[in-house]
Order: sequence, then structure tokens, then C-alpha cells
Amino acid sequence: MLGSLRVVDMTKDKTERGYIVRKKVLLLTLMFVLVFAIGSVATAQVTIDYWHYLSGDNSQIHEAKVAEFNRLHPDIHVEVLYTGNQFATRDKLMVAVAGGQPPHVALMDQFWPPMMVATGAMVPLKDFVDTDEYFEDFTSISLDTVTIDGEQWTMPFSMSNQILFYNKDMFREVGLDPEKPPATWDELVEYGKLLTRDVDGDGQIDEWGVNFTTRANIGAVYGFITFLWQAGGEIYNEDFTATAFNDEAAVEAVNFWIDLAHNHKILTLSPPQEGFEVGRIAMQYSSTSGIARTAEKVDFDFGVAPLPAHKEMVTGVGGSSMGIFRTTPEKEAAAWTFVEWMANEENNLEWSMATGYTPLRKSVLASDEYNQYLEENPFIQTVIKQAQYARARPNVVSYADVSRVLGIAVEEALFANVHPQQTLDNAVVEANGFIF
Repeated sequence: MLGSLRVVDMTKDKTERGYIVRKKVLLLTLMFVLVFAIGSVATAQVTIDYWHYLSGDNSQIHEAKVAEFNRLHPDIHVEVLYTGNQFATRDKLMVAVAGGQPPHVALMDQFWPPMMVATGAMVPLKDFVDTDEYFEDFTSISLDTVTIDGEQWTMPFSMSNQILFYNKDMFREVGLDPEKPPATWDELVEYGKLLTRDVDGDGQIDEWGVNFTTRANIGAVYGFITFLWQAGGEIYNEDFTATAFNDEAAVEAVNFWIDLAHNHKILTLSPPQEGFEVGRIAMQYSSTSGIARTAEKVDFDFGVAPLPAHKEMVTGVGGSSMGIFRTTPEKEAAAWTFVEWMANEENNLEWSMATGYTPLRKSVLASDEYNQYLEENPFIQTVIKQAQYARARPNVVSYADVSRVLGIAVEEALFANVHPQQTLDNAVVEANGFIF
């Protein structure tokens, strides 16, 4: 490495007369070579910008990995920048792409890449590698999250799925077996009725049976789509030429939410802040990525379980991937080196065990080290078992707008008492306007 290269003063301790002139020439030559080498390396190092939205411990772990990459690759320097939360990062990225100045690499939520690909700003991974051969070690669901029209455009980075957190102490208090969480929608209602209580006798409910995000935002739609799938419904028709979320299955899913909130009264539409963590929510629909964080916060016995099923056993997949944006061939090559390194087997193993995210590689899932980790972390065993029922959201350009319209429709039915069929019919008409 360059840092170990030294100029050796060959004249040291040579005080006698008759100093050999050619040694002076050699010294000058070595000095010239060193200066030239320094200049060459300095100009050869490629700098690329990388944007991400991770926060907390995950951000520290991730940025430490970026620093490690920089140490191991002296010819590449990754300038890492935290660009705010997911929403702020998405907006900044869209502005940067529109202005022709995107970063060289960006960490993106699952549904962003189709929008970015449509602008022509991204580089498909086939430009760097034989994707069929390269991705043989990746799980099929991880590839589903990054495949657009049969082509891999981004590198899978992290993957989670929706899961049920439940308070075992609250289960015991009402006579429920803490080792038998609800397995179906019907059991969710049955358990929820027992767990929704006025503890202090003032006529107000203090503890709620179940909670999940219900307002019209990305999280709520992500959650609702799982209920839609469980009821046998779909967001789009088979060829993605029209939306399909106004059929019988979709109406059933919306009506189930209405029943939970207004008829059974076990779902609160005004949940207390951190309600599960403070012991006021018995069952919380959440993400596998939140297991470690929840374990640190709670002081009660809690468990995790697969989502209660209905006609289908399904859970939705969340997560992120790393995408490369068009620039010079030199910087694109450097970006690929970085992205590929971040997703290699060793790093995927370390990231999965440090964060609780589901491994992306089959080799990691089969490794002795990861299986030892599973033995020591039974919660993650549940995550891995449920992953076989996971589905990715549609990777189409219209999804962002379509899901927004769907979220508003569900909110109208739940909060404004609009009939589910009516609001879904109206939403389908509006959503179809975003499909080209």
C-alpha cells in the first residue's frame, strides 16, 4: 500500500569524501517516483456519494460497514450521507433525479425503484454481472422485492415481514394460554374481546385487544394489503392493467377492520403512544425489524407469532435495496463494487444477526453460525418460519399512487362511515387513472 512506501535516504551516515554522484541521482529518481505515485493514486481514487435513511443502532452498524469498505478499498471512497427518514429521503431522491443530480448509490424502500427506473436514471444490475448466475444464492422472496418486468434493478439489502407481537402477561391475566397466540381472524376477535378491558372501573377502556396502523399512510396500506391478500384479494388484475381491490375479498377485508373497531370494539382508532410497550395494547401488528427494539423497551413477558390467517396464510414483506444511478462508467463500476460488497455472504450474515432482518442469501440461512443464532433467538425462528408465506408488494410504477388512493378509501370506510363497496368502487376508478 502507498502508506508503507518510504523514501530511504541513502546518504545517511555517508560523510566520507568521494560521495558517489549516482546515489544522488538515485535518490532524486526515487523522490520523483514517489511524488508521481502519490499523484497517480490521488487521481485514481474514485469517490461516490451514498444516501441512506437508517437511524439509531442500524445506522451506526451500517455506517461502520461503509467505513470498513473504504478501508478495504483504497481506490474507492464512499461518501455516506444520512438524508433523513424514509419520506424525506424519498422526496430528496426524486428531486435529485428530476434535476439530473442523483447520488451514485441510494438505499431505497421497496416500492421506490419502479418510479426511479421509469425516469431512466438507474442502471440495471445486468450491466455489471450475469444476474441469473449471480442471484442463485438469493432467496426467491428477496428477488421478488427487486425484480421489475423480469429484471433485477437493485440489490436486496434488508428484508422484514409483518408479525404479531403479544403480551403474555396480559394473556395470563384473562385466562389465555400465553403459548397459543391467535392463529385465525376468528381467534383474533375471540382473544381481543377478552383482552379489551376497563381495568379501573371508570367506564373507559384502559387496555385494548389489538392495534395496527389505520390512518391513510404507507404503513396503514402496507398493513391492509396483508388483510386483503389473506381474504383472497389482489391490488391489481393479473397483467397489472387495472386495479382489482373492489371485489368481494376486498370488501370483506375492509368490513373486518370495521368490525374490529366499531362492532367488537377491540381495535382502538386512537391508540395510546407506544401502547404495546407500556402495556395498554395486548396484541400489536408490527414488523420483524422491531423485535430487538421492543425487547429493550418492555418490562413484561412478550411473544411473537405469525399473523392470524384467514382464507390464505400471508404476510407482507418490507425492506430495502441499494440502487445504482447513471453516471460515468468509472463511478458506476465503483458503485457496483460497493453494492456487491455490502450484500456479500459475510456482510449479510453479520447484518441479519445484528438487526434481526431476514437473511437474503440461502447460504446464510443454511450456515452453522446463523442456525446457532436462531437457537439463541427463538423470536427470529418464528420470523424465518413465517417468511415462507411472505409476499412482496407489486413492483410497478403506479403502486405509490394506487396504494395512496386505496389507503384513503379504507380510511373513509373506517373513520367516515362510507360504505366499503362505495368507497372502494370510487377508489378503483381513481387509481386506474395512474396506470399507463
